[in-house]
Amino acid sequence: MTGKIVGIVVVVFFCITTRVLAQQTPTPNPILRADSLATGNYKDVLNSFFQLAFDRLSNPDKSIRFTGTPFAVMAKLDTTLLVDTSYKKYTALRNLNYMFALRLDTSFKFNGFSSGIKYAIINKRDVTVSKAFLNTVIRDTVVKQLYSLNANIIAKIQTMANSDSLQREYINFTFGKINFGALSLPLHDALLAAANNDSTRLLFDVLKENKNFNMKKFADNLYKDMVENFNNNALWTVGVTDTTLKNQFVFSNVVFHTEFLKGINKFNKTKNDLELDIKSQIQLVDDTLKAGQDLKRAIFNFEPGINWVLKTRTTKKSYLELKFSGGYYRNLSTLYASDDRDRIFVNGTVRVRIFSDIWVPFEVKYDPRNGNLLGFINVRANFRALAGAAKQLL
Repeated sequence: MTGKIVGIVVVVFFCITTRVLAQQTPTPNPILRADSLATGNYKDVLNSFFQLAFDRLSNPDKSIRFTGTPFAVMAKLDTTLLVDTSYKKYTALRNLNYMFALRLDTSFKFNGFSSGIKYAIINKRDVTVSKAFLNTVIRDTVVKQLYSLNANIIAKIQTMANSDSLQREYINFTFGKINFGALSLPLHDALLAAANNDSTRLLFDVLKENKNFNMKKFADNLYKDMVENFNNNALWTVGVTDTTLKNQFVFSNVVFHTEFLKGINKFNKTKNDLELDIKSQIQLVDDTLKAGQDLKRAIFNFEPGINWVLKTRTTKKSYLELKFSGGYYRNLSTLYASDDRDRIFVNGTVRVRIFSDIWVPFEVKYDPRNGNLLGFINVRANFRALAGAAKQLL
């Protein structure tokens, strides 16, 4: 019976659920860990918790914007929602973002109010609850070898002298408390013998060549690699934002927008990622040639781009992102004297990670026809206000 219990514990560990491991070690909540591996560009498109943004700080028309999700508010009031069995019930609320913003003038005085909502129609990056992610884990070649090795060594330990002591030592090995080279000679040799077959050849080579092999670090890196690749899956959002005038609650513009993200070098062994980012929107604004307020002036915008993500080697977190895109604008309404029907821009964004959850994106827009160059400095503070509470659940 003891052997069966050991087998169950180790298999769960090899499935990289991290929950059993979290109860033994101070590993971060997997939900918060998955969020920490998301790129800065992704969090601007769909935020998992909260974001405070300062947009266009160097320009006359600037704003302070707060973005959140209904789920994040609920989790702040009831931290048990961060447990995976509860977390997965609220997919719709986690895919919904709401936004409120204050517009400011050159003197940082109030100049209007904005609000909006956004929803992810397709979100295949939700690794913490996705069946597709679980299937990815199960089908992985290394995970299959871990399964096989575990079955082999459990069966072998049952036939050895001092099996109870060896089982406890094996559990410590699986949880990273003992490196491979520090194992007792009987368990050390038993592991090598159990791995010396075609179904676990890769692990046999690793154990034979690396005496400092640590199972926890190995499994943790395997999990990070899978999450990193899964974060290249498709994300498609749609939303609407509005802006009101300074002195009255009347819409000065309404924007219907959509955005699509998709990694284009999935399962590539390179350290850095490339991400396709396509935006499109219809903006309805006031026609100033007519008396009163209306939204009869429409402008279409299409912006395809590529985001280059540079990541750290160990934590897999992005520290620098470079996005290059083209912008096409078409005025669908009556032209003013100084207007063009069509305009093309070349855009660039350099996004630098200052602290763990603080980004500084610098945007540049160039108009080739008129030779105009515009630059915008922004600040993004992504925060959860949940980390301490989440640790209490582990």
